[in-house]
Amino acid sequence: MAGASAGGDLDRPIVDPAEVAAFLRGLPLAKDPGLARFILGFPHKYLAETPRAEVVKHYALAGSLGTKPVISSLARAEAALWKLCVITRDRRFLFSQIAGALSSSGMDIVAAEAFANASAVVLDTFRFRDDEGRFQDDALRRRFQVFLEDAVEGKADLEPALRRRLERRPSPAAAVFEVKMEDEPGLGATRLHLSGPDRFGLLYLFTRRLSEAGADIALATIATDAGQVRDEFLLTRDGHALGAEGRAELERALASLPILRPREAESRTAPS
Repeated sequence: MAGASAGGDLDRPIVDPAEVAAFLRGLPLAKDPGLARFILGFPHKYLAETPRAEVVKHYALAGSLGTKPVISSLARAEAALWKLCVITRDRRFLFSQIAGALSSSGMDIVAAEAFANASAVVLDTFRFRDDEGRFQDDALRRRFQVFLEDAVEGKADLEPALRRRLERRPSPAAAVFEVKMEDEPGLGATRLHLSGPDRFGLLYLFTRRLSEAGADIALATIATDAGQVRDEFLLTRDGHALGAEGRAELERALASLPILRPREAESRTAPS
């Protein structure tokens, strides 16, 4: 039963302030009530997989949000990868707009996570390759962060730049993707698994179609390994799982996406 798995438990939101207090014990900011409010509502995997010092950095970043539409940090993650952290308020098309801003700037996304807390503040983290070396230039990095803000607000038209980049790349061979969906009543969401060969711009195109079909991304875990994507999303509509009708609608929407040639989807409701 998927909802009772370890992964399902880690996807459950943090609702107990005592659990947050135990995690923060010993940190200089442990008594800051704002830090606890920031963490509440994030999934358990956030505390399970994020170093405490990194949580404090995220909280400091959120403290800079104020009335700004978005705040971000961009830095080297390791030798071949960059890491982008974005904090903003939840809105439609948010995840796809961030992915689109990266792809239209030539970045190749290899991993990402998306979480939202109880106050509808979103923390999205992307790891990506900069094969063109554009972000070696400080000015270009700052310019991208301004562009990212416009993208999040829907002020930037991502399609022309992304189309040009796709046209410059060799057309990928026909590929089959596997899309599986199941409702998880314990989480009040629908879990969607996407697996198949990676291709440039896939994350933007796929998540944009999810949003166009009326599905809200409550949680996302994106991974690419040896050219294969293994992406997982928790989706809701009006705060609930999609249900049989919603899953069928989403399957039809995804089937019309040109980059996808889905295998026969497995769509079911998980037992409670």
